[in-house]
Amino acid sequence: MSPKPDIPLCVDLDGTLVKTDMLFECALRLLSQSPLYFFHMLVWLTRGKATLKREVVSRVTLEPNLFPFNEEILDYTRQQQALRKTVLVTGSDQTIADYVAHNSKVFDLAKGSDGETNLTAHHKRDWLVSEYGAGGYDYIGNEEDDVVVWSDARHALFAGDTDSASHFADPAFEKIFAVPKPKLCDYLNLIRLHQWSKNTLIFIPFLLDKTVQTWPNFAMALMCFVAMSLLASTTYIINDLLDLAADRLNATKKERALASCRVSISRGLWVSFALFCAFLIVMLFLPIEINLILLFYLACTLYYSFFLKRRMILDVCTIAGLHTLRIIAGMLAVGASWSFWLLAFSMFVFFSLAMAKRVSELTNLRDAGLEPASGRGYRIMDLPMLNTIGVSSGFISVLVVALFINSEKVASTYSQPILLWLLCPLLMYWIGRVWIITARGELHEDPIVFAVRDRVSIAVVTALAVVVASASFL
Repeated sequence: MSPKPDIPLCVDLDGTLVKTDMLFECALRLLSQSPLYFFHMLVWLTRGKATLKREVVSRVTLEPNLFPFNEEILDYTRQQQALRKTVLVTGSDQTIADYVAHNSKVFDLAKGSDGETNLTAHHKRDWLVSEYGAGGYDYIGNEEDDVVVWSDARHALFAGDTDSASHFADPAFEKIFAVPKPKLCDYLNLIRLHQWSKNTLIFIPFLLDKTVQTWPNFAMALMCFVAMSLLASTTYIINDLLDLAADRLNATKKERALASCRVSISRGLWVSFALFCAFLIVMLFLPIEINLILLFYLACTLYYSFFLKRRMILDVCTIAGLHTLRIIAGMLAVGASWSFWLLAFSMFVFFSLAMAKRVSELTNLRDAGLEPASGRGYRIMDLPMLNTIGVSSGFISVLVVALFINSEKVASTYSQPILLWLLCPLLMYWIGRVWIITARGELHEDPIVFAVRDRVSIAVVTALAVVVASASFL
């Protein structure tokens, strides 16, 4: 049966028409400008949630990639607009409501919070009843606050997973727009489980120094690995939350759990908090010097997320430094002697790989006809210079290895030091191959992910391990 022309279709915004919460989105964008805005938000919140929404949205720039639409509901609303009046009614600020209505072109009227009244729950119901009367509107919502709005609607329509819909015994829904629940793979994507492979750098001092290869030292290195992994996942989530809008413009990053809205912002925050609590528990079993390194890693990562990632070259230096910190943590965990050769190699090789990541990102944007997001530090025209810097750094890391092999320490540590010269051609081959693939635009935007999945890379790493083992024990 066709809807009556005098019965408008009223659509909620947050979690319904869009898959996200616009207050969270705008607040995170504001925090990415300066974390000090967090304290301003606390003050604004004391004046009411409507005031908070008005103050936050007045300080951010609204862009289309800020609104990940539920295409099914958008299409349904577009179809209904040809039959009856369509109304966007949302708890988000009126500025956002007007922006969405103007750009989507599927609404005849938009009504949002006005800085004084937070248009949710009873306030939303009261406004709809005053405009259209009890039973005089159809309403699409998605959460418990909408129950009171549905109670005076002619037809209730629901956006969400079917399990959640069954929790609302009254009303019965006229139509359900199914939204899948997050799966285990989405949460693994959220915490970037595959990135834990970077933390295996902690074991390198244990593997290279035969004097510390004991079970207690291995257990300490393993505990350090767990702590670093929990901390890294915490900071990855924070970084992804601050980068939502930029990630949605990226061909690869738009598939991340938060950018694609497969996991909500609120759930992402809770997972990050839980991981950090688990990290604090593991810290209790680690020596103070390792904890200091881990806390320094946390401080550097947060500073990177808020500031340094927008500074050209400094961002890449920071990434290389964070990888080197993992090796330092491994040295402290097992009591290995300091190897400045190893630390120098780490800085150069990870600087090269981090630069390959930036080149890959810029190449993808160039191929898509896009420019980097404002404040990202790089431009498409920088590609030739970035390629040169990255390749040079990669081959300098091989030079560091060659100088190390020629040092007196190697002659006294390894039984067959001459075999170590095989490391140089293997590294030259792998680094050269990575950069040729990068220049072709075929590199995954994260070289670590590429290396973990690439059979040739796995073979090279295996060969490197065999060479070191042979030089040690033959």
